[in-house]
Amino acid sequence: MHYLVYVSTASHLMNEAELMAILETSRSRNTADNITGMLLYKDGSFMQVLEGRAENIKNAYERIGKDHRHDGLILLRKGKTEKRNFPGWSMGFRTVNAEDMENIPGFQSIKDGRFTDPAIVENPHIAMTALKAFNA
Repeated sequence: MHYLVYVSTASHLMNEAELMAILETSRSRNTADNITGMLLYKDGSFMQVLEGRAENIKNAYERIGKDHRHDGLILLRKGKTEKRNFPGWSMGFRTVNAEDMENIPGFQSIKDGRFTDPAIVENPHIAMTALKAFNA
Protein backbone atom coordinates (compact mmCIF):
# COMPACT_ATOMS: atom_id res chain seq x y z
CA MET A 1 0.00 0.00 0.00
CA HIS A 2 1.35 3.42 -1.02
CA TYR A 3 0.28 6.94 -0.16
CA LEU A 4 1.03 10.51 -1.08
CA VAL A 5 0.13 13.84 0.47
CA TYR A 6 0.06 17.12 -1.42
CA VAL A 7 -1.11 20.69 -1.04
CA SER A 8 -2.17 23.12 -3.74
CA THR A 9 -3.77 26.51 -4.19
CA ALA A 10 -7.17 26.70 -5.82
CA SER A 11 -7.17 28.73 -9.02
CA HIS A 12 -9.97 30.77 -7.40
CA LEU A 13 -12.06 30.66 -4.24
CA MET A 14 -14.47 27.79 -4.79
CA ASN A 15 -18.15 27.69 -3.97
CA GLU A 16 -19.95 24.65 -2.63
CA ALA A 17 -21.18 23.51 -6.06
CA GLU A 18 -17.63 23.55 -7.47
CA LEU A 19 -16.30 21.61 -4.51
CA MET A 20 -19.08 19.04 -4.83
CA ALA A 21 -18.25 18.60 -8.52
CA ILE A 22 -14.61 17.86 -7.62
CA LEU A 23 -15.74 15.43 -4.95
CA GLU A 24 -18.15 13.60 -7.26
CA THR A 25 -15.52 13.13 -9.97
CA SER A 26 -12.85 12.12 -7.45
CA ARG A 27 -15.05 9.54 -5.77
CA SER A 28 -15.95 7.95 -9.09
CA ARG A 29 -12.35 7.74 -10.32
CA ASN A 30 -10.98 6.66 -6.96
CA THR A 31 -13.53 3.87 -6.61
CA ALA A 32 -12.56 2.57 -10.06
CA ASP A 33 -8.84 2.75 -9.14
CA ASN A 34 -9.25 1.41 -5.56
CA ILE A 35 -7.89 4.67 -4.12
CA THR A 36 -8.95 5.95 -0.70
CA GLY A 37 -8.16 9.25 0.92
CA MET A 38 -9.20 12.58 2.34
CA LEU A 39 -9.46 16.05 0.79
CA LEU A 40 -9.50 19.20 2.90
CA TYR A 41 -10.33 22.66 1.54
CA LYS A 42 -9.63 25.88 3.43
CA ASP A 43 -9.58 29.46 2.23
CA GLY A 44 -8.61 28.64 -1.34
CA SER A 45 -6.16 25.85 -0.63
CA PHE A 46 -6.33 22.07 -0.78
CA MET A 47 -4.65 19.33 1.21
CA GLN A 48 -5.13 15.74 0.16
CA VAL A 49 -3.89 12.25 0.94
CA LEU A 50 -4.29 9.44 -1.59
CA GLU A 51 -3.81 5.76 -0.72
CA GLY A 52 -3.63 2.75 -3.02
CA ARG A 53 -1.41 1.01 -5.53
CA ALA A 54 1.63 3.11 -6.43
CA GLU A 55 0.72 3.31 -10.12
CA ASN A 56 -2.87 4.36 -9.37
CA ILE A 57 -1.96 7.17 -7.00
CA LYS A 58 0.81 8.35 -9.33
CA ASN A 59 -1.74 8.58 -12.17
CA ALA A 60 -4.24 10.41 -9.95
CA TYR A 61 -1.58 12.89 -8.84
CA GLU A 62 -0.59 13.55 -12.46
CA ARG A 63 -4.26 14.22 -13.34
CA ILE A 64 -4.54 16.64 -10.44
CA GLY A 65 -1.39 18.41 -11.65
CA LYS A 66 -3.06 19.03 -15.02
CA ASP A 67 -6.36 20.17 -13.49
CA HIS A 68 -6.94 23.88 -14.14
CA ARG A 69 -8.57 24.24 -10.71
CA HIS A 70 -5.20 23.62 -8.97
CA ASP A 71 -2.14 25.91 -8.96
CA GLY A 72 1.18 25.39 -7.24
CA LEU A 73 0.87 21.68 -6.56
CA ILE A 74 3.41 20.65 -3.88
CA LEU A 75 4.12 17.02 -3.05
CA LEU A 76 4.67 16.87 0.70
CA ARG A 77 5.26 13.21 1.30
CA LYS A 78 4.95 9.83 -0.34
CA GLY A 79 5.77 6.36 0.82
CA LYS A 80 4.49 2.98 1.91
CA THR A 81 2.08 2.17 4.68
CA GLU A 82 1.01 -1.16 6.09
CA LYS A 83 -2.68 -0.32 6.01
CA ARG A 84 -5.03 2.36 4.80
CA ASN A 85 -5.69 5.31 7.08
CA PHE A 86 -8.97 6.02 5.27
CA PRO A 87 -10.44 2.57 4.53
CA GLY A 88 -13.80 2.61 2.82
CA TRP A 89 -13.54 6.30 1.85
CA SER A 90 -13.18 6.70 -1.89
CA MET A 91 -12.67 10.33 -0.94
CA GLY A 92 -13.50 11.85 2.40
CA PHE A 93 -14.06 15.59 2.20
CA ARG A 94 -14.24 18.51 4.56
CA THR A 95 -14.25 22.28 4.22
CA VAL A 96 -12.43 23.55 7.29
CA ASN A 97 -11.99 26.88 9.03
CA ALA A 98 -9.58 28.35 11.56
CA GLU A 99 -11.53 26.98 14.53
CA ASP A 100 -11.35 23.45 13.11
CA MET A 101 -7.58 23.69 12.83
CA GLU A 102 -6.62 25.40 16.09
CA ASN A 103 -6.48 22.18 18.15
CA ILE A 104 -4.36 20.24 15.65
CA PRO A 105 -0.71 20.04 16.74
CA GLY A 106 1.52 22.18 14.55
CA PHE A 107 -1.17 24.49 13.20
CA GLN A 108 -0.52 27.14 15.83
CA SER A 109 2.62 28.06 13.85
CA ILE A 110 0.81 28.53 10.53
CA LYS A 111 0.94 32.23 9.71
CA ASP A 112 -1.55 32.67 6.88
CA GLY A 113 -3.82 29.73 7.71
CA ARG A 114 -3.41 28.16 4.26
CA PHE A 115 -2.29 24.62 3.62
CA THR A 116 0.47 25.92 1.35
CA ASP A 117 2.09 27.82 4.24
CA PRO A 118 5.85 27.11 4.41
CA ALA A 119 5.46 25.68 7.92
CA ILE A 120 3.38 22.82 6.47
CA VAL A 121 5.51 22.37 3.36
CA GLU A 122 8.64 22.09 5.51
CA ASN A 123 6.97 19.77 8.07
CA PRO A 124 4.71 17.37 6.14
CA HIS A 125 3.88 15.37 9.27
CA ILE A 126 1.61 18.30 10.19
CA ALA A 127 -0.42 17.58 7.05
CA MET A 128 -0.92 13.92 7.93
CA THR A 129 -1.89 14.89 11.48
CA ALA A 130 -4.52 17.27 10.10
CA LEU A 131 -5.90 14.78 7.57
CA LYS A 132 -6.16 12.02 10.17
CA ALA A 133 -7.92 14.40 12.60
CA PHE A 134 -10.88 14.55 10.21
CA ASN A 135 -11.08 10.78 9.70
CA ALA A 136 -14.14 10.31 11.86
